Amino acid sequence: MLSIVLLLSLQQGQLDRVPADVRTVVDSMSASALARGLPADPLIQKAIEGSAKGVPSQRVIAAVRLVAEQLDTSAAALRAGGMIADTLAISAGAFALNAGMSARDITALLLRAGGQTAGNVRIELNVAGTLVALGVPSAEAANLVSASIGSGRPATDLLSLPGRLQGEVARGATPAQAAAGLARAAAAQARHGPPPTHPEHPPHPPAPPHP
Repeated sequence: MLSIVLLLSLQQGQLDRVPADVRTVVDSMSASALARGLPADPLIQKAIEGSAKGVPSQRVIAAVRLVAEQLDTSAAALRAGGMIADTLAISAGAFALNAGMSARDITALLLRAGGQTAGNVRIELNVAGTLVALGVPSAEAANLVSASIGSGRPATDLLSLPGRLQGEVARGATPAQAAAGLARAAAAQARHGPPPTHPEHPPHPPAPPHP
């Protein structure tokens, strides 16, 4: 792993165009985050984003502090769900929190899924956060993702959920109704298994030779 000193030196270069007062705060918060096993990149990216848009320094600093709080909350929610420290999963949890998902629902999602790899947890939280951003209530988003996992489909199939939800909304359903319908379908598949596939017909035997 890269040392904290090396990571901070690399981040200094990213902050060259950020105002000095913002850079001082971000440097301090990044060092604190790294020392506690949290990712620092979301803090740096928020500072760069706000400064590039010409946002006043105090507002940029406030936004960076909010991201730091979300990272802390995400890490705590993941620990409560039995997840070992993983900076990318923590970032995914912070994304979900920023979208409007609750820490309680993040923990509930992990507890229902159980034994997920760090990579799968990142996908689950990113998808759940996207669903919430599309208007699905937090608890319903967690329920849909966990029901989809319970159906036995690979975690990567979760990536299709936001598009499927939008398709249902385009047909007149509310986001909550669409999420509930998709969750019921996933639960039914978990009970009955995927639809049977038709086996391929065996090849025809070769024609007998002409006499």
